[in-house]
Amino acid sequence: MLTKEKIKQLLSQKITELSPKDIYHFSLLKNIDKATQRIVKAINNNEKIVVAGDYDVDGVTSSTIINQFFKKINYPVEIIIPDRFKDGYGLTAKLMDRINCDVLITVDNGITSYEAGIICKERNIDLIITDHHTPTYPLPESYTIIDPKQKDETFPFIDICGAEVAWYLCASLNNALNSKIDMKEFLDYLVLAIIADVMPLNDINRVLVKMGLSRLSKSQKPFALVLKEALNKTNFNSEDIGFNIAPRINSAGRMKHAKLAFDFLNSENIILARKLYDELNETNDYRKEIEKDISEICINNNQNENFIIANGNFHEGVVGIVASRLVHHYKLPAIVFCEKGDILKGSGRSLGDVDLYKLISNCKELLEGFGGHKLACGLSIKKENLEKFTTKINLLTSKIPKENFFLDEFILGEIPLGECDFELLNILKQFEPYGEANPKPKFKAKVKIENIRNLKDNHYKLIVSQNEIYKDAIIFKYDGEFDDEMEIIFTLNENSWNGNTNIQLMIERFE
Repeated sequence: MLTKEKIKQLLSQKITELSPKDIYHFSLLKNIDKATQRIVKAINNNEKIVVAGDYDVDGVTSSTIINQFFKKINYPVEIIIPDRFKDGYGLTAKLMDRINCDVLITVDNGITSYEAGIICKERNIDLIITDHHTPTYPLPESYTIIDPKQKDETFPFIDICGAEVAWYLCASLNNALNSKIDMKEFLDYLVLAIIADVMPLNDINRVLVKMGLSRLSKSQKPFALVLKEALNKTNFNSEDIGFNIAPRINSAGRMKHAKLAFDFLNSENIILARKLYDELNETNDYRKEIEKDISEICINNNQNENFIIANGNFHEGVVGIVASRLVHHYKLPAIVFCEKGDILKGSGRSLGDVDLYKLISNCKELLEGFGGHKLACGLSIKKENLEKFTTKINLLTSKIPKENFFLDEFILGEIPLGECDFELLNILKQFEPYGEANPKPKFKAKVKIENIRNLKDNHYKLIVSQNEIYKDAIIFKYDGEFDDEMEIIFTLNENSWNGNTNIQLMIERFE
């Protein structure tokens, strides 16, 4: 049975705290000096620079950081973000038709842009790739590549997102140009990408997120002011970004065009930011409807044993989220394909120690293209090869030890309801931010169900008790039955309503 002191001790063993002075220097990234020198030369010679981004939060944020930095040094750059539906992912040959420049910088993509690399060489465009995805070899033709996952990398921590690579490049340019810009000015953008791209919240990611959350909470930029206003927040935490902010920003690239999200983050006045946020909110609501329908189809039609494969005439923008839903439902890796004529485009997600990138790499002879990392991937395949791919990847997955298949669920142990108070909540806050590699602690408790109120959509407000101690609780999307006594798995939350603040148990499930 847990006590507050035991909880503090257990959490202390998991976390190594760094300070801002421990953030690694930009010069440790391989090839960053070469990239910096070429960009400085372009600035001095008044050459045209184009930045090619990506349509997710990491890509849009990377593009925003580059855009805002170049605004501060008063040098024009053109930002191009592909259309998921017309251009496909990353720096494609199709996207190159719209690009005319001397220096082309990719952010959060490019490490698999082989065709575009050849085109750049033919057109004498110096291509600088900045990415964080796992490379395949040989690397694309380019002037240089900055990617912490490439061979012979000198950076001490490889699990950084694309926006962090872009931020480091700007820091290097800041130094080379003697611009004296405070790089902390971009942390309110950077924190969105680190959390949204599910980077492990340890090492430098942890300190950057802590600094970024503080910066975002204090930010006077229009996008930040609108987020505070819309979400009724004065201080943000990682869950606000993961569950409220990131899905809205992501929805633009999934359902419309990521330029909507880019324009929101770069808004120069609050009236425009409000308008763009409202559009993002509507787009996200539409995304949720589509995602729910496709998830139900995939769950009802699954026939796989080791690796979930689903395909159909699905909306391309939501297949990645549906894959995540399938992973959580089946506790297995999953890929969801959408049909594009004779080509299927897919997005995959994994769990635990099941390396998705390695699995699909072993099937590459059947694929038209692929990229990603251990827990997420994108790929394309001819429809005629899907059956062979399904058979092979299920066979490969069957050989992985069963203990590798786990969701990162951190149940700390059983706790008396009497310990669930503001003192415990303050202890838990000391170990924030929570997220990947530092999951929020969950607890067990055996309780009596004293009162049940159906809110809507299978969301229930409860009063639970244990030894004459009563607590408010809530559970979302529950379609089962309630017994008089139940064992709950829950997290602790602070709930404010009508000026009153109390402790609320967020029930994840009943055991």
